[in-house]
Amino acid sequence: MSPVRRGALGAVASLLFFAGSVGAQGPGAPVREVTLGSRVRVKAPALRSDRYVGRIDSLDASAMVLDTTGARRRLGMDTGPVLVDEFRYARIPLSSITTMEVSTGRTSRGSTIRGAVIGAVAGALLVGLGQLPEINPGIKDFLKAAPVGLAIGAVVGGTVGFALGGERWAPASVPR
Repeated sequence: MSPVRRGALGAVASLLFFAGSVGAQGPGAPVREVTLGSRVRVKAPALRSDRYVGRIDSLDASAMVLDTTGARRRLGMDTGPVLVDEFRYARIPLSSITTMEVSTGRTSRGSTIRGAVIGAVAGALLVGLGQLPEINPGIKDFLKAAPVGLAIGAVVGGTVGFALGGERWAPASVPR
């Protein structure tokens, strides 16, 4: 086995090994309390199918109001505020909330690993298929060129994943 192929296989194996430790927090994770100003992710299927994400603007005994704008940056650019208050603030009855999570900060580890794995697969396919001969292509021809694409794709995908980043979420108790 060539040193390039051995190194590429080792890189993929280590990425897959560390990808298992990046998953969501298990059921034994401590439940956190939320306060005004906390950034939360709320699931209320009675209101809409996707999750609400925002900062708690106000909270009373029956409902919470989320400010869904956030000073978020993607690839060095602000995502921009929602200028219409009707769409900026979401009033969610506490009785309709099934799950709530609170943000514990930014992370780039999970998105870097996902980007590297996706980039490695895409790079291996693109370079491996692109280097096939026109006459009598075979799997050996593909496997000869694929490790280069695997390595390049992993680096490019990991860089993009790192730049995009993500947010860490921890389980939170619904204020009642």
